[in-house]
Amino acid sequence: MYRVARYLMPFAAAAMLAGCGIKESVKDARVEVGQFHAALDGGQWKKIWISADPDLRKNTQKAKFEKLLEAVHRKLGGVKDSQQVSLNVNTGTGGTFVTVIMQTTFEKGTGTEEFVYRRGEGNALALVRYDIQSQDMMLN
Repeated sequence: MYRVARYLMPFAAAAMLAGCGIKESVKDARVEVGQFHAALDGGQWKKIWISADPDLRKNTQKAKFEKLLEAVHRKLGGVKDSQQVSLNVNTGTGGTFVTVIMQTTFEKGTGTEEFVYRRGEGNALALVRYDIQSQDMMLN
């Protein structure tokens, strides 16, 4: 009996630590989404770009990214409300990624936003990818 417990203890401890990491990721992701929306509403595309993960900056042209953010703001307006639909935390060889899906109500319509963050230096989250699906944006 003690032999089995001795082998199971490391797994139980790892599961408890993983649970704490998920809670921290949920809290941190909500903060990051709020900061993204504040910068979006303020027209601070450069701020979003500078704080993004190096992979986003490497794989996306700055002008195209800023044009996307400008179009979201111009066509949908400011953020009125945003509710988390789902959250996924995935850890692999490339790091820990937090994917958050938000259902967002803007001044001129709604959209489903997908934010992908990577946990990096200092345990901070940095934006790796942003995507929005909005019929209102397409029609405005």
